[in-house]
Amino acid sequence: MSSALPALPKGIPDCLKKRQLLNDQGLSPDLCREYGRKFLELGWREDALEFFKKGGMAEELERLKEYALETGDAFLLGRLGHQAPEDWRRLGERALDLGKLSFARRAFEMAGDDEKTALVTGLIAGQTLPEDH
Repeated sequence: MSSALPALPKGIPDCLKKRQLLNDQGLSPDLCREYGRKFLELGWREDALEFFKKGGMAEELERLKEYALETGDAFLLGRLGHQAPEDWRRLGERALDLGKLSFARRAFEMAGDDEKTALVTGLIAGQTLPEDH
């Protein structure tokens, strides 16, 4: 049994090279976009996010935000920076619908919605969901 890690796809930097690129003050926005898109094609949204943020890619960041809202991913939404309470509430409802209770609770906390936070905390503790949640 081999302990070697699988090779990264061509054109994808390893973790050390990625760190060097992200710390390179001269990295162009075009290269940031290129690397971000490569990571996104692999489904590595966190890595894509880092390059899109570094390159100031507003359109790509907005797409990641929409993805987070659609999939109930509170971690990804939080990594995108400050978000309006309405966005957190929307994400919380979606996460709740998808059964992502920890993400739902976090989203409602960030939205400042104490009632929904308590509701989801109860669900996590094993309580049942009211009919009109």
